[in-house]
Parts: sequence; structure tokens; C-alpha cells
Amino acid sequence: MARVKFPPWTGKVLLGFVTTVALVSVIWAWAHSNQIRSEFLVPLDDDREYRAEVFATPPGRIVLPPFDEFQNEGIWGFETEAGYTQLTGIDRVGEAEVIWNTEPYGDGVDPGEMGRLDVDAYPGDPLTAHGLGFQDKAAPGDLGPQPVWFIDGRRSTWVVIAHGRGTDRLTQSLRIIPRLVEEGFPVLVVTYRDDVGAPESPSGLRTWGLGEWRDLDAAMLFAEREGARDYILYGHDLGAEVVSMLLHESERVGAVRGVILDSPVLDFEAFVDHNTGWIPGPIGALGKQFARLRFGVEWAELDQLARADQFDVPILVIHGVDDQISPISVIEEFAGSRPSDVELLKISGAGHGDSWNVAVIRYEEAVVEFVQRIAEQG
Repeated sequence: MARVKFPPWTGKVLLGFVTTVALVSVIWAWAHSNQIRSEFLVPLDDDREYRAEVFATPPGRIVLPPFDEFQNEGIWGFETEAGYTQLTGIDRVGEAEVIWNTEPYGDGVDPGEMGRLDVDAYPGDPLTAHGLGFQDKAAPGDLGPQPVWFIDGRRSTWVVIAHGRGTDRLTQSLRIIPRLVEEGFPVLVVTYRDDVGAPESPSGLRTWGLGEWRDLDAAMLFAEREGARDYILYGHDLGAEVVSMLLHESERVGAVRGVILDSPVLDFEAFVDHNTGWIPGPIGALGKQFARLRFGVEWAELDQLARADQFDVPILVIHGVDDQISPISVIEEFAGSRPSDVELLKISGAGHGDSWNVAVIRYEEAVVEFVQRIAEQG
């Protein structure tokens, strides 16, 4: 059989092709690691556009454009640069407008102002939102003092709330605070490094609990000095990873009686993969390794599905069935792996972080039943 002869330049062309593919792959993976940094690690400020014009504000109502986000039944906030009102239910939907019933805060909003939806549903702080007295304190942390909100209560079990993405999200807690206070629980709402008013971390980047758990731990130590005997931890979104890492790392874990997770991120790698669009598997894997080396992202430590057998406290998870940011399939897998410890409340029609907004009664009843049961077990 005759041997096939290739031109002498074939080897050089093949080597060049392989080299080019390898170089493009490395550049693409490097760019992917930059994407991970910019989209998931850089602390986020709320820079959403004020794009909805207030058409009119008849007594007890507001008239808004028929944007999709303003046609979802529930309780929401509507904020402009100068004012705030709460949307409490749709009165009427027309072709060119949506009329909502409202509960104004402060001076409310005026016709002609531009505004945006606020999922936190209340403005300001516990006093301005609910008339609840609170203390604006600072918990000593290893990087410096961290601002916290503290509302005292008659019980010795404290509820400590860790917020989700964003650098100024203490307002996230305002939806549930009244019910917790009504049940007698002291409430501590914490910040962590790189939040507004909190110390800056050396890198200036979020680590999704790898470092932030220390700030939650410092807040618990502060609570202990103020009289707390034990804790129920309450984590939103990113805060779920912070709570999870504390459960793995803190010396105070023995004092944690229960955990509530709202729209949690429980596998940071899966979360990144889901929210970065299509990237070839090898490129994505290399990009994530670059992120680990460049930014200290320890993917395995942040995979709570793989670490599910390390959880040994009662956990209530509340998650929207329609969550497109943190898919419920991940949450169902986590709950299924710990059926004796994890209760999963699935809210139909809810997306990411808005389960309370669309199902206030179910949400609050589940939380109250859980915290009462946990407290009574002591």
C-alpha cells in the first residue's frame, strides 16, 4: 500500500492551527473570568433606570405605564428620586395604563416623576417603614465596625438577617421584621464587608460567603454580648451562601437553632453557569479556574449541594417557582438530599426574591410557624 505523503508545510500549518486554537481558548477563558468578576464579584449598587412615568396620583391610587413589571399582582414599592409609595394591589388595567391602589410614605410621589419598582416594598428603616423603634449600631468586626439594625424583643433567641446582592440592602428585611417583632424575637439585621458604611475588604470583591461569614459571625458575637442565647439565621440570595459558610466554619454554630433561606443561591458555580449565557464547557471550566486563581473563588466550598450532609439544623427554604436567576431545580435537589431537616415552600408565580410580595400570607405564616417551633424546642 502506498504511503500518503503530505506537503512539507503541513506540520507547520497544523502546529499553527493548534497554537491559534489554544491561544484563542486561553483568551476567551481569561475574558470569562473577567466576566465572572464584573457580574458576580464586584459589589453591586442599585443603578436601575427610573423609567416609569407617573401619569397621575388620584387619592389612594397611582396611574403608571403598562410595563410588564407593573402588571404583577402583589405588594411592591414604587420609588422615584424624591419620593416613595407602596403599591398594594391592582385596581384596573387598561391598554395604556395600570391603576394601582397605594399606601404613601412620606410625601409620596407626584405626577410627572420617573420611578422604578422596588421589591423590598418599604423605604428607609424600621421606624420610617413601620413606626418601630430600633437602634442603629455598629458590630465590631475583624475589618472594622459594621452597621447593624437592632430591634429588641422578649425572647432570648435572636433572628439575625443577612441580605442578598447589593451594597445597601438592609431594607430587604423590612418585609418580615414586623411579624418577627410581633412574635417577640429580637431582630439583628447585619451588613458585611464592602456594603455601604461597612469596611472595605482588601480585594474589594464579594466572595459569596468565603470571607463574609466572618462578618455575620462578628454580628452574632455582638448579639451574644447583648444577651442573645441562641440564633435563627435568615439569609436572602447571596446571604444564603454567607449563612451556609458560617454553619461550616464558625465556632458559634452550636448556638444556631434554625435557618431560613429566601431565594437562596446554594451552588455558586451552577449559579454562574446559569447566568452567563452559552460558553463551551472547556472554556467555561478554564475561565472558572482562572477566577479561582485570580480572585480566590473556591467553587467546591460554595457548592452546598455537595456539602448537604454537613448541615444538621432545621432549615426552611422559600423559593419562587418561576425564579429565573436561581433555578428552583437546584433548591429541590438540596431539599431532597436532606428531607428530615429541610422544609421547602414553593411559591407559584414568584420570581427571584419576590416570594413575600406575591404571597404575603403564605410566606409570613410559614416563617412564623417555623420560628415559633424552633424557639419552643428550647
